[in-house]
Amino acid sequence: MVIKELKLHNFGVYAGDNIFGFTSDKPVVLVGGMNGRGKTTFLEAILLSLYGQNSFAYHESKFKSYGQYLKSYINTTDGTNEASVELYFSQDTTENEKYRIRRTWNGNAQRIKEEVAVYKNEEWNSFLTENWPMFIENLLPSRLSNFFFFDGEKIAELAVEDTDTQMKESIRSLLGISVLDVLSKDMSRILSRNYKKSRPNENVSEIQKIRETKEQLEKDLLSLKKDISEKNALLEEKNRELDLLKSEYKSKGGEVVKQREDLYQKRISLSTSVNQCNEILVSDAASELPLIMVKDLLLDIEEQALLEQEKKTLEMTIYQMKYMLKKYENDFPEGVENANHFIDYINNNAESGDVEAIYGLSDNTLFRLQVLLENGLDNKVEETQKHMNSLRRNQREIDQLENYLSVDIDEKFIAKIYKDIKRLENEIADIEVSISLLEEQHRMRNGKYITVNAEFKKNVESYLQHAELKDDTDRLLKYSQIAINILDEYKIRLQRRKVNVVADTMTACYKKLANKKTLIDKIIMDEDTLDLKYINFDGDEVLKSSLSAGEKQLMVISLLWSLAICSKRKLPVIIDTPLSRLDSNNRETLINCYFPYASEQTIILSTDSEITDEYYEMMKNNVGDEFTLIYDDNTKSTSIRKGYFAEDKR
Repeated sequence: MVIKELKLHNFGVYAGDNIFGFTSDKPVVLVGGMNGRGKTTFLEAILLSLYGQNSFAYHESKFKSYGQYLKSYINTTDGTNEASVELYFSQDTTENEKYRIRRTWNGNAQRIKEEVAVYKNEEWNSFLTENWPMFIENLLPSRLSNFFFFDGEKIAELAVEDTDTQMKESIRSLLGISVLDVLSKDMSRILSRNYKKSRPNENVSEIQKIRETKEQLEKDLLSLKKDISEKNALLEEKNRELDLLKSEYKSKGGEVVKQREDLYQKRISLSTSVNQCNEILVSDAASELPLIMVKDLLLDIEEQALLEQEKKTLEMTIYQMKYMLKKYENDFPEGVENANHFIDYINNNAESGDVEAIYGLSDNTLFRLQVLLENGLDNKVEETQKHMNSLRRNQREIDQLENYLSVDIDEKFIAKIYKDIKRLENEIADIEVSISLLEEQHRMRNGKYITVNAEFKKNVESYLQHAELKDDTDRLLKYSQIAINILDEYKIRLQRRKVNVVADTMTACYKKLANKKTLIDKIIMDEDTLDLKYINFDGDEVLKSSLSAGEKQLMVISLLWSLAICSKRKLPVIIDTPLSRLDSNNRETLINCYFPYASEQTIILSTDSEITDEYYEMMKNNVGDEFTLIYDDNTKSTSIRKGYFAEDKR
């Protein structure tokens, strides 16, 4: 499935006609817009086009009726009170089959009713128009749609919880087990009706009692699941309330009150360090450091002193040669004239012969000057710079501490918040205990249910083996029970086999996304509960609580990616706010390793703070169509512009 076009008419924040045309064959589509400009509306428009009232966006909304949901999306700017969404897509990349689904509705009527029209290869199709829900469920079941169309913020929420009930139901649907559940329940209802019709029999009565016990246990299990779910929801609410209180406690200075004595001690220590730095800097100022300001002059002095030293050395050499010449004259009188000539030649042609003596530095003084210029001054400057940086850093910390310590803190109010925090922590502990008790009851009832169910099957099979099949009812009872037994065994084997495939695929997806390649070696999905376990290279379990927020979010993305792969459906992936709560490393991983390969068409709805210029450059080779959502404060509506924040880039 490849989306070719999305038309919105007076839908949500989009006033008038707005068309998104997707023409590029590159895998990534960018739709940019600031918050509140219509990115989520874009996603919900596609879901509404495909699924209508089966859209998970509608089911997760606060609206009690589908009509209210539709009415909430009517943009009344032009006064017509009419709205529509239209989606045009091809079933695959061959484009042999193209479909256009259009939904229109009017808000003037008391009861809103939508009109649906479906076109195949641009020709109106009556069968598809009347049976669109069945067609789209076959192409992309609504239970699987949240694997392909998802919100980054919801992923971040899922990342802090265990695999939730809705996700587990979706996984069961993907594995084909939910269909078997429905079939098994239908068969059980048939059995129950026909047991009541069958002849009175002691064995049948016993079986019926066991059945009633089994059904009661099933009801108890459902009730316990509901109680556990409600307690978990309450726990989540209390945890959010606790987080808000802790945040307020910190913002009002609660942590400062607790740490005030430590802060005073730290300020004293920093002040001592500042004084030491000041003393060192004063000492530096009294040393050779000021000479750095006349370094060029010192270099000139060095050059002149070297010339003077060279002249002095030459003069001493000539003096020594003349002294030796006198001795030579006594021993070899005939060669004196040539020797005098050579000494005069050296004296007249030496380069330093005309150097004026200015500084007259001694050898020791010149050596000290050279050492100073070679590395002494630079080392001193570097050392002084470190002291100055340390001084500034310590002074900044002192200023920050002063700000903390100077805050006017209402300690009574802080004490009240602290008391509320402790109260909530106790309530949370009580709820967690209640959940543990309920889960223990659920385990016990489930164990009893397994025992009773096994006894029921055994009695039924025993009865059916010895009973004479005198009429159709007996035959129906026998073969229905056999079918149920086969279904139960098939579900177990099917779930075990497919769960392992999903877990292995998720492991491979996670390893492509993870920055810490050695953290987790294998991901295991429980065959019964569908809960996930993370195993390291030593074979030990890595607790979810030990993972960072970014790693947890990558886990959820890996799960969604693996489920999309295992569904074996080539469908577009649409991601709203894809990089929320991820650090830069994890963002780069998604950009390089996930977006280009998530699907043949990946539509990303992003703000300029998520897909920034830097990230845009990383992914631009894979980006085809680009759009920016522009909001007009005067009309209170959004329009579409080609290019991803194009004006901002210019």
